[in-house]
Amino acid sequence: MLQIIKRLEIIKSSILIEDIEIIELQIMKLNSLKIDENVQEIIKKLKNSEYLLALEKIEGFISRYSGVVVYQDKELLSLKFSLKQLEIKLQELIEEKIEYLKNIEEFNKEYNLHLGDIIKTILNLRKEILYKKTIKQKDERVKYKEQLETYDEIKNNIEEIKSNIDELEDILEMIDEDYEKYDYIKQSYDELRKELERLEKEKEKQEEELEKIKEFIEDETIEEEFEEAKSSYEEFETEYEIIKDKQKDIIDLSQDEKAELKKLFRKAAKICHPDIVADENKEQAHKIMQELNEAYNKQDILKVKAILNSLESGFEFEVSSDSIDDKELLKVKIKDFENSIKDIIDEIKSIKEDDTYHILKEIDDLEEYFNELKIELEKEKNKLEDELSICEL
Repeated sequence: MLQIIKRLEIIKSSILIEDIEIIELQIMKLNSLKIDENVQEIIKKLKNSEYLLALEKIEGFISRYSGVVVYQDKELLSLKFSLKQLEIKLQELIEEKIEYLKNIEEFNKEYNLHLGDIIKTILNLRKEILYKKTIKQKDERVKYKEQLETYDEIKNNIEEIKSNIDELEDILEMIDEDYEKYDYIKQSYDELRKELERLEKEKEKQEEELEKIKEFIEDETIEEEFEEAKSSYEEFETEYEIIKDKQKDIIDLSQDEKAELKKLFRKAAKICHPDIVADENKEQAHKIMQELNEAYNKQDILKVKAILNSLESGFEFEVSSDSIDDKELLKVKIKDFENSIKDIIDEIKSIKEDDTYHILKEIDDLEEYFNELKIELEKEKNKLEDELSICEL
């Protein structure tokens, strides 16, 4: 009788907060107990959505039969109620988190399926461009060495010519224009001045070129960027192939079927989520939850239905507020649930800060969004193809 009264108390609270799913879950649990015609009548009213009449009958039943309970510790009941409220709160947060994560996961899957090929092409083009730059960098190192030798030769020639000019200037100062070789010496002097001017211009040009080459060949980021681009391409290629392989196992569903699948999944998860059930049931609940997730990800609506039917008609997972009667243990559990609620609130906050979450909030039509992105990516691809062509010249 105590279990029946507990279930009816939960239903009573659920009517007040209009939580239909908890009401349905408690009806299922009541049906697994030995109930009389009064409880059957209450269940009938609940199934017909006659909640006010059901509430009156629940209060009457509890008032009439609570006398059979020899003694109920008020502190114990208060702790159980507090834990029950925390369980409900945690369940709501878990559902909220699952909803967000499933939406983000679905978006990422569709993103890759719609744009994966062109993204892969773009990543490969970036990798190839940077590879060409690393090759060019190696070639430029050889060129730099050769040009440096030429530059040194020019410098030496300049010094030699300057020395010759100085000597000729001294000679010209010592002789006058009537000297028979004056014209020859002056001509040699003028030619050397012209050559010096030419070589100094050449030297200046060589310095500018060497500085550019030096800056390019000493740029360590090119090799680093190439390794990063290579790694990004390989990682994306691997992930993309995995997504395409998984897609082969996914069952095609209509929009209505997808909505039903989501509803069935949430209902099943409410019964067997490992974070909610009592400690002794966690391992079994974890295994069922894994099966449920796998079936959901494959859009296997029949499997999800089968799991839900099994949960509703088979083994009953108890929650801690129903299975624990030790006050100290209840206090520990309340603390655990408070911490779990705090953690999951933080997780939800982190999810809401994710770029994908904001994209999903802002866009109304995914197909249109992906088409617009594809146009932009096509432009990026064309630009990179042009850049690669230049690199190959």
